[in-house]
Amino acid sequence: GPAATPPPPPPAGNDDDEPVITQLLDNLSVSKQTLTGELTPADFEKDDDSNYHIDFINASANLRARNYKITECDRNKTKMIAGKIIPAIATTTAMITGVVSNEIYKYVQGFTDIAKFKNAFCNLALPQIMFSQPDDIIRNKSKEFDPIMCGPITCIPEGYTNYDKIVVEQGSITFQQLFDWLKDSKGLEISMVTCGNVALYNQYLPGNKHAPRLAEKIEDVYRRISNEPIPEGRRYLRIDVGGTIIESGDDFQIPPIKYYFA
Repeated sequence: GPAATPPPPPPAGNDDDEPVITQLLDNLSVSKQTLTGELTPADFEKDDDSNYHIDFINASANLRARNYKITECDRNKTKMIAGKIIPAIATTTAMITGVVSNEIYKYVQGFTDIAKFKNAFCNLALPQIMFSQPDDIIRNKSKEFDPIMCGPITCIPEGYTNYDKIVVEQGSITFQQLFDWLKDSKGLEISMVTCGNVALYNQYLPGNKHAPRLAEKIEDVYRRISNEPIPEGRRYLRIDVGGTIIESGDDFQIPPIKYYFA
């Protein structure tokens, strides 16, 4: 039959892909029901658009680039770069590809016990190959004395990880509305708000200089004082807050806040 027509390339660099990801997951769930479990090796061919090889490489490369904040590229540039790559032979790169793929197979099969996974330490020049069990995820814990804060600090919730976040979906709100929400829901008194290296609000400035910002929308203040514009299509800011627990007066530490303003 006629060759399938590949879809148009997606726009590069969109940070707000939740609807697209949801649709792809739904499609995968439907496809999973019809899978036979048989794998067929594919010969890479960059000039045949009906096989979607370049589309797959473009998506995978851009996901990795986004994870490390590297500039992403469109499909045509991916095709140009992929066409110049010399196939790997029996090198460390090829071996690492194998051991990483083995760990991916464990994940997609539903393994959750960390003892089933392995870290690999390999040096083919010696040769030396060692496998070890990965460390458990690092959890943030409360301290009776924190050397930076010079006093106790309480983690809320206790044992949260660097992968956790607090999602605020109240629409476009002011600093005061955010502070009221954190006060009512978590019993916190907020005195400082930052977004990356940008100080959005600081109660301790001389003359309470930032007091007028309490009535302003959070994203409006960010746009006014930050040198980095919010990427097109992104409808949230990742912010961090500091202050004290109302009941005890102790300093607190919480996950970053993902604030959706639209």
